[in-house]
Amino acid sequence: MERLFLTRQAGRGWFLAFALALSGCAVKRTVRVSPLVVSPPAEEASLPDLVASVNAQSRAIQTMTATVDLEPTAGSVYSGVIKEYHDVKSFILVQRPAMIRMVGQAPVVRTDIFDMASDGEEFWLLVPSKHKFIVGKTGVQSPARNPLENLRPQHILEALLIPPVATDSERTFRYEAEEGARRYYVVGVLDKSDNGPLNLKRQIWFDREDLRIDRIEFFGPQGVYLEGVQYAAYQDFQGVRYPTRIKLTRPVEDYALSINLQKVTFNQPIAPEKFELKQPEGMERVELTRVGEAALEKGQMSKILRCSDLGMDCDFVARGEESEILQKAADHAQAVHNLKEIPQEVASAARAAIRDG
Repeated sequence: MERLFLTRQAGRGWFLAFALALSGCAVKRTVRVSPLVVSPPAEEASLPDLVASVNAQSRAIQTMTATVDLEPTAGSVYSGVIKEYHDVKSFILVQRPAMIRMVGQAPVVRTDIFDMASDGEEFWLLVPSKHKFIVGKTGVQSPARNPLENLRPQHILEALLIPPVATDSERTFRYEAEEGARRYYVVGVLDKSDNGPLNLKRQIWFDREDLRIDRIEFFGPQGVYLEGVQYAAYQDFQGVRYPTRIKLTRPVEDYALSINLQKVTFNQPIAPEKFELKQPEGMERVELTRVGEAALEKGQMSKILRCSDLGMDCDFVARGEESEILQKAADHAQAVHNLKEIPQEVASAARAAIRDG
């Protein structure tokens, strides 16, 4: 009897649960669904509109006085100057068309790590810790066994001041590009030459979310990629819209640097003497033009190793003598490709891939 009673009770329990489920009285479980994130529609702009935007941003800045934090990339020539410092401040003065003065200071004691200036034709670089005062023409491309000699203030100038599009001497074209979910307009700027082929000088990338300039790529003869500049975190400064984070990369010179803006003023007069950098007493003067001429007279030829020649999707390039190139390549492999130790077969392949530059 008791067994029959339990069986009937169990049957009633299952029936009750089934009935509650059918009647909608069962226990409810709430599932939260995240709202669908919809990207804003891409902004539209014609080629003339984009060119006008570049030139308007270029005209908006005639002078610039800034305090910035510098972050060198491992393996960069700046790493050799900044060394182990993690808090390097720099003071920058800029005046169009081509004047720049830049002083980098060590943390806490704020002693000068480097001081460099350029007037567009010549540049001057003072490195107190090396007791060197380096001078040369801005266009000089020396083999530069010492990586400090690859530093050029005009590279910083190109990153800070967006060059205008000269409609009388340059041609432009526009195309669209996508990277993940982001969409871009890309404006190419070409030499406007009546004779000979057109040469690509730079590409300007506009983020179509708000049509701000996201990056600029600079090219040399035969389309050689010289420099990339990325812009981020735009803010308004006295009516001037300007990025507070700028990353400069020059793969040929093994040159990479992030510039984080702390304070800035625009379009205030700057005294001409502020751009003068003179050789201090006790500093060795290094003439880069003479270094290059001496190397040619001795028949010395710079050698080169490209990371891409070893099957890597990488723009890194090392120049110099073989031993110097192999050391640069080893430092680069550890810092960028996470190779704690260089296998013998990789070292052999790197040595075999070195070519005359």
